[in-house]
Amino acid sequence: MLEISQHKAQLRDYFNGLGFERWSAIYGNAPLSLVRQSIREGHNRMLAVADAWLADQPPPTTALDVGCGVGLFSLMLARRGYRVRAADIAPQMVAATQQAAAEAGLSDRIECIEADIESLREPAQVVACFDVLIHYPQPAFGQLCTHLANLTEQTLLLTYAPYSSLLAALHRIGGWFPHSQRRTEIQMIRDQEVVSMLARAGLRVRRVQPIRSRFYHVTLIEANRA
Repeated sequence: MLEISQHKAQLRDYFNGLGFERWSAIYGNAPLSLVRQSIREGHNRMLAVADAWLADQPPPTTALDVGCGVGLFSLMLARRGYRVRAADIAPQMVAATQQAAAEAGLSDRIECIEADIESLREPAQVVACFDVLIHYPQPAFGQLCTHLANLTEQTLLLTYAPYSSLLAALHRIGGWFPHSQRRTEIQMIRDQEVVSMLARAGLRVRRVQPIRSRFYHVTLIEANRA
């Protein structure tokens, strides 16, 4: 098993190079292959649910978007009135978020920083981390999940890849994603393990929403400070 530092280095290299090209296209509006289109649809559906969940939060103050990508959710947070810190491990993603914030006229509400999860130290009312921990196996997943929980003053919004025996079998034979579309390993984790980790960090899971769109399989959860 790779050490967490090796995972970080690999992810930084990937999402700052080929991964940036692939995922910025998925996050955009250009025509895509069937596989990538299904990922875009699932990701957009997940963001829409997370945005809707923000509607009944306490009055907005601060938010931390961890693994901000090209800034889609950072913009949603800013439009709801949060002062956002958008963090990503890949410099190209950070630059893309800065550009998106400027084009949306939200630069005064979004601070963009290059950082990995463990280097973040400033807590926020709302912490969001989407499609990041899916790349980390245990025990790294638990370590990073706990750190995110400790940064959360009120609400943590998080996605993970739920364990499925069928998907696990497909992973073992390399059959979940076509090889040409797959550049990072998806690490699955059992639902109860996530709930238990958050509970130990003082967070109670309030809402759970499975998101399934062919090649996009995650579970979105909202956990609140107990």
